[in-house]
Amino acid sequence: MKETWKKIAWSVGRPLVTIFVAVLIGALLVLPTGTSPVEAYGALLKGAFGSQVSIFNSLERATPLLFTGLAATVAFKAGVFNIGIEGQLYMGAFAAALMGIYGAGLPRVVLIPLCILAAMAGGLLWAVIPGCLNTKLGINLVVISIMMNNIGKLFTEYLCTYPFKGELPVSATAKLSEAAWMTRFSEKSSFNTFFFLGVALAIVLYVVIFKTRFGYELRALGLNERFTRYNGIDVKKRVIVVLLLSAAIGGLAGAEQVMGANQRFYAGFSADYGFTGITVALLGGLNPLGVIIGAVFFGALNSGAVQMEVMTNISRDLISTLQAIIIMLLAIEYFGKPWILRQLEKRKNRVEGGKAHGVS
Repeated sequence: MKETWKKIAWSVGRPLVTIFVAVLIGALLVLPTGTSPVEAYGALLKGAFGSQVSIFNSLERATPLLFTGLAATVAFKAGVFNIGIEGQLYMGAFAAALMGIYGAGLPRVVLIPLCILAAMAGGLLWAVIPGCLNTKLGINLVVISIMMNNIGKLFTEYLCTYPFKGELPVSATAKLSEAAWMTRFSEKSSFNTFFFLGVALAIVLYVVIFKTRFGYELRALGLNERFTRYNGIDVKKRVIVVLLLSAAIGGLAGAEQVMGANQRFYAGFSADYGFTGITVALLGGLNPLGVIIGAVFFGALNSGAVQMEVMTNISRDLISTLQAIIIMLLAIEYFGKPWILRQLEKRKNRVEGGKAHGVS
């Protein structure tokens, strides 16, 4: 029990340490502008958490990143580099939108689950193509999934511009049936119940990944594919299962946007949620509980940036800089940690070898 709480504490504390270091470096970048870092970050915090509406806006911006971060976590934990979450998000969103439009007349308790299932199916089916090409033909998953992103984005843009165009002059579908709208908590914010679904999903995934046999096989696949194969596990089958699960979760991020935030499908609605979700996943240490922290942090940054720019002379580009710093820190950790461990192992072997030589 004590070991479990230690793991949970590490899952939450690790991203907080990375965030703290990034904020300190960002403060050093603010100093040459003549503005106090305390003033800049104070304005940022006020814009992110200064009122109930600000808090709701921060959490609303965190919600799609929560789902895309979880999608990346599931895949990357198994060593399956699903870079196609952005395309899966678009396909899931469009599938949910169609269900919400043509399911008009169905009761709310039926239509909302159907829209969610449609979004998961849309994301999942979009991942079948790269999954089959990878496992059957050996085509690099990263390359094909990146290509599928643009295809998915452009394909859905065509669909909502021509055959499924709504009443608006922009490329968008008709509005979803009200029975498909997720409950909002304020008239001034798009924050909705999808956030709590994301938190619940993160807890479930934590249990699955770290407390079940499937999770053990998933983690073993990520650590050593050859060892996993020698233990009688069908690696290709596991790769497909993990990829489809990740894609289905990515589709949920799209469902949140059409059922909660926008209540219809807009062409190009995503602010690179799929790619940012990968950073969120790495910031959380590929741990579902850490992803919650990372998503809320990124949501707060994006929400508070406008207030910071208005109240100080600091551009909202500082937020992009902070995100870049976080990516840099994660890269240093990812590549530096193995190198440090190798050096320590070599030093240990030299010391033990010297002692053995001295004894002989």
